[in-house]
Amino acid sequence: MHLQIGAENFTILAGSTRDGVFFPNESGEVRLAAPLPEKWNQYAYAVVRLTAHCRRQPKITLEFSAQPGEEALLFLQYKVLPQCDIQIPFPVTPKALAMDFAFLPPWPGVLKGHPGGRPIHPDEVRWMTLVIQEDELQSVQCGGICFQEDWQPQPIQGEALVDELGQRKAGTWPGKTESLAELRDFLTKELDWAKKHNRYPDDWSEYGGWQKKRFPATGWFHRVHDGRRWWLVDPEGCAFFSNGMCYGNRTGIYAMADHLDALYDWMPPREGLFSGARTTGDQIPQYVVRNGLESAKTRELINPARANMMRVFGDEWLDAWITINAARMRSWGINTIGVGVNDYGDEFTAQFLKQAKIPYVITLKFFPSTQENIFRDFPDVFSPEYTQLAKEMGQRELAPLREDPFLIGYFVTNEPEWFFYRNLNLSAQLLSKPGCIASRQAMIAFLKNRHGDIQGLNDAWATDYASFDDLLSPIEHLPDTQSAQEDFQEFNAMLIDQYGRAVSQALREAAPHHLNLGMRYASGASEKTLSGAVTHFDVFSFNRYGRDPLEPAKRLGKATGMPIIVGEWHIGAADSGLDSAALYYAETQGLRAPAIRYYMEQSTQEEHLVGIHYFEYNDQPYLGRFDGECYNIGLIDVCNRPYPLVVREFEDFARHMYPLLEGLEQPTCQPVPIWDMSRKQI
Repeated sequence: MHLQIGAENFTILAGSTRDGVFFPNESGEVRLAAPLPEKWNQYAYAVVRLTAHCRRQPKITLEFSAQPGEEALLFLQYKVLPQCDIQIPFPVTPKALAMDFAFLPPWPGVLKGHPGGRPIHPDEVRWMTLVIQEDELQSVQCGGICFQEDWQPQPIQGEALVDELGQRKAGTWPGKTESLAELRDFLTKELDWAKKHNRYPDDWSEYGGWQKKRFPATGWFHRVHDGRRWWLVDPEGCAFFSNGMCYGNRTGIYAMADHLDALYDWMPPREGLFSGARTTGDQIPQYVVRNGLESAKTRELINPARANMMRVFGDEWLDAWITINAARMRSWGINTIGVGVNDYGDEFTAQFLKQAKIPYVITLKFFPSTQENIFRDFPDVFSPEYTQLAKEMGQRELAPLREDPFLIGYFVTNEPEWFFYRNLNLSAQLLSKPGCIASRQAMIAFLKNRHGDIQGLNDAWATDYASFDDLLSPIEHLPDTQSAQEDFQEFNAMLIDQYGRAVSQALREAAPHHLNLGMRYASGASEKTLSGAVTHFDVFSFNRYGRDPLEPAKRLGKATGMPIIVGEWHIGAADSGLDSAALYYAETQGLRAPAIRYYMEQSTQEEHLVGIHYFEYNDQPYLGRFDGECYNIGLIDVCNRPYPLVVREFEDFARHMYPLLEGLEQPTCQPVPIWDMSRKQI
C-alpha cells in the first residue's frame, strides 16, 4: 500500500516554480508545505524523490507542524548527493516520531541524517513541510512524497562523481593526484623516507612520554596530580600527554558502494587482491548497532585508499602502509592511537600495533544493551541482564589485552545516543513507557523510602494511585508537582550512577591495570546530568569541536575534579576536494593549519586536560562512510598524501608540547576565522 502526494499539491512557502521545477529564494532555500494525509502515521516511510542541482550536498528536511509556516515540532534531516535522482525514505514509525534514535539510517545517495525538535504524538501535527537548502542551490526537481509501508533502495543514476583513485572527479586543488603513475612515484618515495624517520622527538620516551619530568613507574599507564596540574604517566614513569589520532591504525575508510556503481569511475573487483578492499556493513559494529545486523549484511562498501596501496605495492601493501604511517605519526608527535582501534572487523589491528609500537586506547564495541531500553540506548541498568552483559563484554573485548603495557586504557562506550537528547529525564521516560521492570522496581523502592506509603506519594505528587504497583504500568500523564520533579531528578542521577557503576566494576575485573577513560560523551556534557557516573571512571572524556576546548574542560574539570581527555576534535578545510568541509572548518588548508595549532596550544593551558585526540587520520570518502559522513578532516587524503601545512604544525607543536604543559613556554599562535556546519563564523 502507498499514498502519493504530488508536488503540485504543495504550497510554496519559500522559492518559486516554473514548468514543474522549483527555484530557491535568495537564501538558497525551497520550502514546500502540504497537509498531512489521513492515517499518514500508519505507514513506515515518507519517501521523497528529487534531484537537487547544486555543487555541494544540500540539506533535505521533512518538518512536522500544527500549521503551515509554524516552527516544526519534529523534523527529520538528511544531506544528499547533488545532481542525482535520489529517493529519500524518511521514517515515520512510532519509534521515529518518539525520536527514539539519534541518527537516521543512511541509504544510497542519502548521507548522514538525524532527527530534531521533540517527540510528537501524530494528533499534534497537521502539516508537513519539505525544505531543500544549499547556499548555491540552482533548482530542484521533485516528484512529491509517497507514504509507503515498505521501501527498498534503488540504483542511483547520474554521471560519475568519483575518479579511479577515489577522489572527487570534478575540479582541481593543490595536492590532487592526477594519475596512478604520480601516485606510485609519491608512495614509493614515502616508503623510503619512512624507513629512516620512525622516531619521536629526542627527549621523548619509548611510549611518547617526556623524559625530563618523571613520576614513580608502575609498568602501566596511570594518572598523577603534581600539585599544579593532572598528568598521565607512561609505564617508564615519564609525564605523558595523550596527543592522539583517532583511527590512526585504519588503512583507509570504507565508502558506500551498493547501488552507486554509476557514480564511480572504478570499483575494486570482488575477487583476487582487491577483494580485500571490499566489505559489508555487518563488519562495522557501529553500523550494526545503529541499523541492525540484517540490514548491515546487504550494505556493500569499498575502500579506495586501501585499493590505491594495493595498486602500488601489491601483496606487500599492508607492510608498506604500516611502515609509512607509523613513521609519520611518530615524526609528527602522535603518541596515541585514539578511538577506532578495534572498530572494523577486517582491520589489521594486532599487526599494526605490534609493528608501530605506539600507545593506544580502545573503545568497547558492544556496550550492554538489554532487551528493553529505557530510552534509545540507555539500558535497564538495574536488571541482572545489564550486569551480566557488562561482565561478558569485559571478558570478550578487554581481558585479552590486560597484559599489554602499550594499552593506556579503554573508553567504555562511544557517544551514547541517549545523551544527544537535551534536557532528558530518564525517570520520566522510564515511567511513561512499558517494560524495564527492574529499573521500575528500583524507582518504586526509592519512592517508598522517600514517601513511605502510597498516600504519602499521592500527597506529594497530587495523584490518586491505588498502590505502588500502579507504577509498574505506563503512566500516560506524569505528575508535574515540584515534589515529583525533584524525585524524577534524584532518581535520574541514580540511574546514571548505576549505568556507570555496574559496567565499570565488570571492566575493572577484566583489566585491573588499565585506565577507565569514561563514556566519550558528545559535546555539551553537563555536570548536572553526569553527576554520579563519573565517580566510577579514572578519566572523564568528552568530545569538543570548535575553536578550543578550554571552557567545557574548565567547567567539567572543576565539577568532577578529574583528569579529562577530549576524545574527538577536528578542524577541516573547504578547498581540498570534498563537498563537506567538517563540523568546524577553515576556508583553506593555509588557514586550517594555524587553527589546528591554536587548538593544540590552548589545550595545554587547562590543568585538567591530559589528552586531545584528533578525529581523524584519513579523509572520509566522497560518497560517504558507513553513516554518510564525508568530511575533509584527515591528515592524509584518499591517496595517502599528507596535507603538508597541517602536518608541519603537528610536528612543530610536538617539540613544544611538554614545555607548554609544564609552563616553561607560553602559546604563541593566534586564533583564525573558522566556521561551523551552518556556515556561521565562530
